[in-house]
Amino acid sequence: MSYSQPQPGWGQQYYPPPKPERPLGITILAILGFLSGILAILGGILMAVVGSAFIVGITKAPGFPLAGLFGAFGIVLIIAGLIELVISWGLWTGKGWAWWLGVIFTGLGLLFALASIVSRNLGGIVSLIIDGLILYYFFKPHVKQYFGITVGFST
Repeated sequence: MSYSQPQPGWGQQYYPPPKPERPLGITILAILGFLSGILAILGGILMAVVGSAFIVGITKAPGFPLAGLFGAFGIVLIIAGLIELVISWGLWTGKGWAWWLGVIFTGLGLLFALASIVSRNLGGIVSLIIDGLILYYFFKPHVKQYFGITVGFST
């Protein structure tokens, strides 16, 4: 019986490099997203229940179409809350698609803030600053590395 050395590579396992630590700003954004998503779902349920109560109690009143709008708006809030929870989970776990959705939705927030400022709503300035800072943060090298994003520029 002869004993020989194992061939190189045999018995060795490949371990991928460890995922970078989650950046603090992403942790904060994810937690705020979780809270906001939960509140949107609860608000949506409340709106749907209130809308249903109006439909049951005031079906013959002239404001009946408005009751249906309460229910529809509640459903929209529930769906938006669920989407926010999914995106927040993606941010928390470092999914690349969550980075892209964060950039897209933050960019849309910037556009809405600009439209708000153009329509002389000065509250849009605060939204513009916050969304601008978040968008800037998403392009920081360590944030992009956490999500495995290699395209685009870095700040």
